[in-house]
Amino acid sequence: MKRNAKIVVILISLPFFVLVVLKTHSVSAQSKPETAGEKFKNITVLNDMPADQLGKVMNIFSASLGKNCSFCHVEDKFDLDEKKEKATAREMIKMTVDLNKEHFRGRPEISCNTCHSGKERPQSLPGLAPVAAEARPKQPESRPTADQIIDKYLKALGGTAKLARVTSRYVKAQRIEPDGKSVEPEEIWFKTGKYRALTAYGKYMVREEFDGSAARKYGNTDEITLKRDEAEQIRREAELFSPATIRAIYPRIEFRSVEKIDGREVNMVFATTAGGVRERLAFDAKTGLLVRRSASTPTIFGNFVYQVDYLDYKNFGGVRIPTTIQYAMPNIRWTRKVTSVETNVPIGDAIFSSKAQ
Repeated sequence: MKRNAKIVVILISLPFFVLVVLKTHSVSAQSKPETAGEKFKNITVLNDMPADQLGKVMNIFSASLGKNCSFCHVEDKFDLDEKKEKATAREMIKMTVDLNKEHFRGRPEISCNTCHSGKERPQSLPGLAPVAAEARPKQPESRPTADQIIDKYLKALGGTAKLARVTSRYVKAQRIEPDGKSVEPEEIWFKTGKYRALTAYGKYMVREEFDGSAARKYGNTDEITLKRDEAEQIRREAELFSPATIRAIYPRIEFRSVEKIDGREVNMVFATTAGGVRERLAFDAKTGLLVRRSASTPTIFGNFVYQVDYLDYKNFGGVRIPTTIQYAMPNIRWTRKVTSVETNVPIGDAIFSSKAQ
């Protein structure tokens, strides 16, 4: 394969900004996915990893050590080897890969987080203070069925009849970043099976949309290439606007156990979408409301988890919706605080089109 020597800098994703340096080259038709070593410049350890995993894996590293990219990389010059931390990281990656290969048949059972647990340096000595292990909730003698859990959820929202009468919403919200800075207003349009969100970072406008069949994302007028799991999460935002159709969204729902989230007992279920995507849903055992949804994407260093927490349900248009939504991924967090909701407003389909601005 002939390669040119040109170098370009591109923006991979939002809301987490990752700058990478690419080697431009001609690509022949291949059946196997492009590797990180083929796509990116100065990859010496993760050469054989699928290129589309690089951003997620780097975020897993950052979250595992509690550090940002600049800990190992020269800002805006990610290909340079000027920091000793980068050389150390490469040795640690080799060690982790070897451990998994030799002891776990290549499965990513060991990761950076196994030892670091969010700290720059692993702690070799155990703590001496007593640690009280939280007792697992008592499991029910009679396991609730999926239908019972879903029926309780729909009733808690207001009931299927009231839910069916809500066909559209226009929502204004604050987007709050981990440092407390907020973007306001964030605008969201919902129509049965469709979704559009517009967020302004100064003059930089980020738009997400799902038109009923395809998900897209834009930075100003430039389309941002979505990975499959990213498109799936935009789709889920649209689908869960109409919770009365939750059985169609997840044709297969299986109760697993009673667990605790922030001190509350929840019914944990495994739910599989019509497209075969598996997610975990947690419903408050007392109120029936959905309090957490999580999905994961496999990488060579374990699962990249996407988690959404639903809090502060309030009544709008006769049904309850969460007004605090917390989004979390490795090294990425933000909160959406709903400030106003208009129900059953006229929204044309054109607003969800790729031609909409």
